[in-house]
Parts: sequence; C-alpha cells; structure tokens
Amino acid sequence: MTIVTQPITPFTTPPYPLSTSISKATSLLQLKQIHTQILHQNLNSSNTNSLLLHLILSSLQFPSSLHYSLSIFSSLQYPKTHLTDKLFRELSRSKEPVNALLFYEYGSRNGLEVDRFSFPPLLKAASRGLALREGMEIHGLGCKLGFDDDPFVQTALLGMYANCGKIEDARLVFDKMSQRDIVTWDIMIDGLLLEWPFR
Repeated sequence: MTIVTQPITPFTTPPYPLSTSISKATSLLQLKQIHTQILHQNLNSSNTNSLLLHLILSSLQFPSSLHYSLSIFSSLQYPKTHLTDKLFRELSRSKEPVNALLFYEYGSRNGLEVDRFSFPPLLKAASRGLALREGMEIHGLGCKLGFDDDPFVQTALLGMYANCGKIEDARLVFDKMSQRDIVTWDIMIDGLLLEWPFR
C-alpha cells in the first residue's frame, strides 16, 4: 500500500481571483487573511493598489474597522488619483460619508495628490455629513488649484452650502456659475425652501 502525501502550503490560492474573495468576505478576519495573500503575491503596484482600495471599501462595512482601513490606505505606494477618486466617491455614497473626509485629511497630510474629479465626492461627503468647516476648506483648496470654474465642482459646492444651511454662500456660488441646469436650479430651490419654509 502506497501513501501519497501532498505538501502543505501556507498560502493557498483561492479558487477565484482575490477581488472576488474580497467581495465574498463575511468578516474582518477574512479580509485580513486576503490582505496577507495580496502582500505575498508578486503583483505590480497598480494591481496591488487596486486590490487594496477594494479591500478598504469592503472593510469599512465592519464595525471598528476604520483604523485598519486607514492603515491599509497609508500603505498604498503612490496611488493614482483615479483610484483615490473612486475611493472618495464610494465613501461619499456610504452610510458614513465623513469617512471620505477622514481619508482625504489623512492622505493630504501624507502627500496625496488630488485632481478636479476629487472635489465633487469630497464636497458631497461634507454635504451629507453636514461638515461645513471641512467643506469650506475643500472649497478653498479647489479655488487655489483653479477647479472652482469646473461645473461639477460648482454644483457640488452649491449642494454642500445649501445642505449645510448656508444659503447666502450657496447663492454666491450659484450667481458665479456660467452654466446653470435643472440640477443646479433644483439644489438652489431646495436650499431656499429649507432656509425659508412656507408657513
């Protein structure tokens, strides 16, 4: 009788790609195990960063995971702005939109680059989280970088000021807009109704 033994490998490759494993994870412990697999594979930095951003978004659904998610974010090597923009966009739509502002603040202290696509989700997060001070700081940076003429940034600014109850500031943004569409008019009217409800 012959006994065949197979070597035990510490990290087995899952039957599906790591991105699918991340999506199927049901606990923070599983995500940490997948994180280990990502780090042990020889992937190029672009693929690694993309998987790590997916891991960050998935980990935030679990309680007490913000510190872990920030530690993953700090390990990203020169993340491309389109990846961080995606992160900001997804976080601004989440149950905890202020997490987008936390990641932005942490990243900006560590040399994170932003582009014109970074501002609308960050301003949306400030709007949804009623974080007026942070929204005003982001507005200032947008002006400094010359993005204040971008129609998407202007619309996000308008929404942030209107939602935070600063209708006069929203009106200033609205008056400076070169293009007003149904969305901007709707935001302005909703802001006015919030400020001066019918009695």
